[in-house]
Amino acid sequence: MLNHRVPWQYVVTVVFIGTVFFIIALLGSLISGYLNWNSIITVIFLILGFIIIIWIIPTLLNLSRSFYAFLFILLLLQIGTTILAFALHYKSSGLIGECGEFIPDLSDAIYFSITTFTTLGYGDLQPLESHRLTTSYEALAGMASMAIGASLIWLWCQENLIPKEMALFDGDRTNKKTFIEGRIRVRTLTGKEKELY
Repeated sequence: MLNHRVPWQYVVTVVFIGTVFFIIALLGSLISGYLNWNSIITVIFLILGFIIIIWIIPTLLNLSRSFYAFLFILLLLQIGTTILAFALHYKSSGLIGECGEFIPDLSDAIYFSITTFTTLGYGDLQPLESHRLTTSYEALAGMASMAIGASLIWLWCQENLIPKEMALFDGDRTNKKTFIEGRIRVRTLTGKEKELY
């Protein structure tokens, strides 16, 4: 978390370096998938990416709430890279379809990767026996990505909600002729309310 005694320039520099490592981790997972290295190497790179995202979220949001868009972009990059890296593994190693084992084209591999990532699993394509653990890794990555995404959306909504009594259609309706967008007050640590204008 952000220590308020540290200059903000230092924090921005550390976040920038963290973002560079995040991109390197994503590229490493793509290279691992493309070269069909052991899938555990891909997983290690992706876990590193998750750790960096989880570390960056509170650090950036303590600097400014305007970093939500940047965080969503990082999460989308993580999700896209995860799907593509595992799809490259499946393309290199093969899948089992209706007619038996086959080497899928990239679109079939991405389709299988998406259904595995979302834990949907239609069953029309299956991994080879040697890659069953790989699909488990991908499903876990998908569940972690969904949890991080849901947390980011919840944080964003929580920051932008106004109290119920201030909502246009709830509470005291006297003198409510305009819609208020965004949070207008914050409860401090002492429990007192502070007006923000």
